[in-house]
Amino acid sequence: MLMATKKETLKSQVYRKILTMILQNDFEADSLIVESQLTKMFNVSRAPVREALIELCQENILKNIPRAGYQVVRISEKDMRDALYMRLIIELEGLKLAFPRLTKENIRELKEVAIESDKVRASQDAGETLDRKMQLNDKFHLRLNELSGNLLMARMLKETMQLVRRGVTQTMIREYSMELPVSTFHSGLVKALEKGDLDSAVENLRNDILSFEQDIKNLIT
Repeated sequence: MLMATKKETLKSQVYRKILTMILQNDFEADSLIVESQLTKMFNVSRAPVREALIELCQENILKNIPRAGYQVVRISEKDMRDALYMRLIIELEGLKLAFPRLTKENIRELKEVAIESDKVRASQDAGETLDRKMQLNDKFHLRLNELSGNLLMARMLKETMQLVRRGVTQTMIREYSMELPVSTFHSGLVKALEKGDLDSAVENLRNDILSFEQDIKNLIT
């Protein structure tokens, strides 16, 4: 049973759980979700569930189907291409803003995430799911962008990367499998930051995004 806390309202908890289930494809694209299903699942009243569903509709994650329920919006190929293009714009500019603000502690934090991300990608452990790998990838990129100090930019990137994750998991259901590259450009980016080399850092970030974009294109074409 969910309960409101000082840090998070009941509606926020329900919203987060529904979104997580969509990102993990527990609720598949085009499937219908009904309020009664969620109230039983989370053991809460209708009010926080309805509020969470309305917010997800406003974010175009769900679509309200009158007298039927809420449909999980399918991500189109154009949506994916647009999101990947937005990533380039947001992240490269974010890195340039973050660069003069970075501390040794910031770089150490990014390095730890990069090492963990590459370790999980290279693992042959079946328990290391695609969702887990994408979570770590997102964590690295989102944290780097947050260090720009531009909260609006960071929020836009988070929404954009969530859209990409939804598209990838939805496509996996149709294509059955997808593997991310064993390595990324994260470590090279961190090394460039340690050396104070902005141009090299930008190049590594651009290559990382374009490499991921190519993998997505291969998946959806």
